[in-house]
Amino acid sequence: MKILTLFLIVFISNAYGQEVKNYCKEIDNIALAESKAYTRVSVSNNTTTASENFDVTYYKCEWNVDPALRYISGKITSYFIITVASDTISYDLMDNLVVDSVKQNNILLSFQHANNAVKINFSSQKSAGTFDSVTIYYQGVPPNTGFGSFITTSHSGTPVIWTLSEPYGSRDWWPCKNGLDDKADSIDVIITTPLSYTAASNGLRQSISTDGVNKITHWKHRYPIATYLICMAVTNYDEFNDSVQIGDVNLPMQTFCYPESLAAFQANTPLILATMQYYSSVFGDYPFIKEKYGHVQFGWGGGQEHQTSTFIVKPQESLMSHELAHQWF
Repeated sequence: MKILTLFLIVFISNAYGQEVKNYCKEIDNIALAESKAYTRVSVSNNTTTASENFDVTYYKCEWNVDPALRYISGKITSYFIITVASDTISYDLMDNLVVDSVKQNNILLSFQHANNAVKINFSSQKSAGTFDSVTIYYQGVPPNTGFGSFITTSHSGTPVIWTLSEPYGSRDWWPCKNGLDDKADSIDVIITTPLSYTAASNGLRQSISTDGVNKITHWKHRYPIATYLICMAVTNYDEFNDSVQIGDVNLPMQTFCYPESLAAFQANTPLILATMQYYSSVFGDYPFIKEKYGHVQFGWGGGQEHQTSTFIVKPQESLMSHELAHQWF
């Protein structure tokens, strides 16, 4: 009996040890894959052509997309502070896209779009400290840099669009300051899609409305954010909601997944709620405590920690935990 008991202890210990090793190896593989991919992309694409004479404070992103078409149109309204007196500013935008017009207070401004930059000309010089805004109207077929910054594909025969701009892919599909050193203080994202689709993005959903054959979804995020963390995904998502208690806050947990993956996400999402509580106890409260945390399913082979809205390929505990940690780091 003693020999059998000893054998069982050793067997269970070895099995548990192997499980821990496999788990750690899996975590290491996720981190290594991200590191290698980031290094490869950043070395070849770590450029921004935006001017350094202004500081962006806010973006209002209004996008029109159909997952069945690789195309985007819309307008970006950017509020900013002039930091060096000038009569021009420049945003990043790849030459593949077409700028239709630029307006300031509904007045057309002249501009040049070349060398992946949109140079906007003001009617007179603006002094340092001036607070102002412009709206850029644009459209076209985005190129692909980064990890696949603007992807149109399908799942189970249904079209899907998703973005993954890390680290410098935002300029592939919208005009912005593409560097990592100028975070907007806040954003609004308004996505127009055909009626049959659901649109996910950062922050808290403010409204869903319809306009003929289109659905308009408004998202609001009120925390500083780098351009590469601003996201969009659109398909026939199933949506469900959980919540987790963080101190005095009952934080919403919002999930958007493909219908064929609903059972798996419903079964595994509760695992991340306990992790959220643990991380908050170790690292401090979840950084976006006034909004939400969420998962959005997409087709890339891993995950991406967009603020408040992590994109993941499947609800695997190690992957979910890894991407959640990025909300702090």
